[in-house]
Amino acid sequence: MTATKDHTTVLGVTRFHYESDDREILAFLHDVADAAADELDELTDWSFSGVREGQYSADIAIDDLVLDLLEEAGFGVLSEESGLTNFSWPVSGDELMVVVDPVDGSTNAGKGIPWFATSLCVIDKDGLRVALVAEQSGTETRYSAIRGAGALCDGVPMRVQGTIGLSEAVIGVSGLPPQNPGWWQFRALGAIALDMCLVAKGALDGYIDFYDHGVWDYLGALLICRESGCAIGEAFGRDLIIGDHGERRTPVVARSQELLVGLMNIRQETV
Repeated sequence: MTATKDHTTVLGVTRFHYESDDREILAFLHDVADAAADELDELTDWSFSGVREGQYSADIAIDDLVLDLLEEAGFGVLSEESGLTNFSWPVSGDELMVVVDPVDGSTNAGKGIPWFATSLCVIDKDGLRVALVAEQSGTETRYSAIRGAGALCDGVPMRVQGTIGLSEAVIGVSGLPPQNPGWWQFRALGAIALDMCLVAKGALDGYIDFYDHGVWDYLGALLICRESGCAIGEAFGRDLIIGDHGERRTPVVARSQELLVGLMNIRQETV
C-alpha cells in the first residue's frame, strides 16, 4: 500500500505516520542506514560494552545514533540494544514502529569479516510495512521491500523461481546443524538478516536458525523474503511478528514450500 497523504513536517522535522507514503518512509530508512554507515566507518572500539553479554561498545554507539533519528521522525522503536522506546505493543491507530538491529553481525564487524548490516523494519497496525537491510561492510548492497509492492536488491526486483530438492540445496544456517541433514552444502555466515536476504535473492536456497533470535534480527529480512515469494515458517509454529524484547523465535525460509517442509522437519528433529 502506498498511502495517499503525505508525511507531516513540524518545525522543519519530517514526522511519519500511518498515512505517510511508503516510498518516502523507505527513503528515510536509507538515510538512517547511511548515517549508521558513516558512524561505522569512524568506529575503532570493538570491545565488549560490559552492559549486556555479547554486546559491543560499537553496538551502543550506532544504536544511539539510529534511535535519535527514528524518534525525531515520530517512530516508536524496538531495538536490540535499547529495547522498546516511547511505545507499547501492539501497534495501533496512526502509529508506526521500527524494529531495528543497528549492527546485525556485530561479531563479524568486530573481527573484520565483511558481512554485517543495519536492519530496519517499519510496522503499522496492519503488520509489516516497509523494510531495509543495508549491508555495511563495504559493498553497500541494499535489500528492501514495501508491503504489496515486491522486494528489491539495489533497486532491481527479486523474485524466487523454481523448486529444488533438498539434496541439491545450499542452505544458510545459524548455530550448529546436525550431521548428514541431507542437503548438498551449507553456509554459516553470521548475520541472519543478510543470510535470509540471500534466499530472497536466490543465492541461497533456504535458511535455518539452529539457535534462536530476537525479532530485530530477522524481521526486516522477513518482509523482504515474503515480498520476493519465499516460503516462510517458524520452526515450532509460533508467531514471528512479536513486540517482546525478551522473546526469541526460530525462523526458517526457503525458495519453495516443498523445501521449507524439509527444512522445518530437520529443525524440529534437532530439539
